[in-house]
Amino acid sequence: MYQHHYGFTRLPFTKDLPTTDLFPSTALQELSSRLTFLARERGIGLLTGEIGSGKSTAVRRFVASLDPNQFLVIYLPNPTIGISGLYRELLAALAYEPLFSRPKMVARIRIAFQDLLHTKNRCPFIILDEAHHLSPDAGHPQHAFEQLRLLLSAEMDSQSLGALLLVGHPELRNTLRLSIHQSFAQRISTRFHLGPLDLTASLAYIQHQLAISGYKGSQLFTDDALHHIFHFTKGIPRQMNLVCHLALMAGMIDGQSVLDIATIRKVIADLEAN
Repeated sequence: MYQHHYGFTRLPFTKDLPTTDLFPSTALQELSSRLTFLARERGIGLLTGEIGSGKSTAVRRFVASLDPNQFLVIYLPNPTIGISGLYRELLAALAYEPLFSRPKMVARIRIAFQDLLHTKNRCPFIILDEAHHLSPDAGHPQHAFEQLRLLLSAEMDSQSLGALLLVGHPELRNTLRLSIHQSFAQRISTRFHLGPLDLTASLAYIQHQLAISGYKGSQLFTDDALHHIFHFTKGIPRQMNLVCHLALMAGMIDGQSVLDIATIRKVIADLEAN
C-alpha cells in the first residue's frame, strides 16, 4: 500500500476513522445540535442525504457524543425485514427473547422502554437506517412508519417513550409528503438534509484527511488537482475518498511525490471507463 511511500502514519480517506478524527464540517456541527435536541425531547427526526454524502458518518459521530448512561442507542440497519422483523431486532437489543405474536412484541417493547425511562433513567434512541426501503405493511391498515410512531407514543400522544431517527435517501422526503403519511410527517420535529460539501469545504476535507494521517511533507495535491477532484466528485465525501485513494495509488506506482492534474485525469478516466 502507499502508506510508506508518502510517509503516512495511517491510511487516509478510509471510512473507519475514529469519531474524534472526523472532518468537523459546518453541516455536521449543525446536525449534531439538532440531534441533541431530538434526543432530549424524545422526538421523531428525519435525516436525508445523497448517496455518499456522509449520513452514516454523521450519525456515528453524534452517537459517540451521547452519554451511554442516559441513552440506549438501538441501530436498525435493515428495514427490508419489515415491521415484525424490526420488532424482533428491538427485542434482541433490549435483551428479550423474540415473540411470534406481533401484539405481544409491541407490548413487551413498550414495557421495556417504560422500564428504561422510569426505572433506569435511560432514553431509548432508535436509528432506522436506509429508511427509504421501509415498505408498507401488507395486511395492516397502518404503514410501518405509523406503527413505529405508535410504538413510542404514550400518555395520549403527549409524551414519547423514546426518540426515533429515520435516515435515508432524498426520496424519503418525497415519500413522507404523501397524504397517507400526513399524520406521521406532522410529528417530525427535526429535519435535516445533508448536502455535498462546497469547494472551500471540499479542499479543507482533503487537507484534513491528509493531516490526521500524519502527512508532514509539502503540498501533496496541486491546486489544479484539488479543483479537478471537486468538480468531478461534486463535493460528495465518498467520491472524494475514492478519487484521492486511487490517485495516491497511481502516484506511488509512478514514483510521484506530488499529484498533479494529469494524475487526477488519469484516475477519473479509469473510473469512467469502468
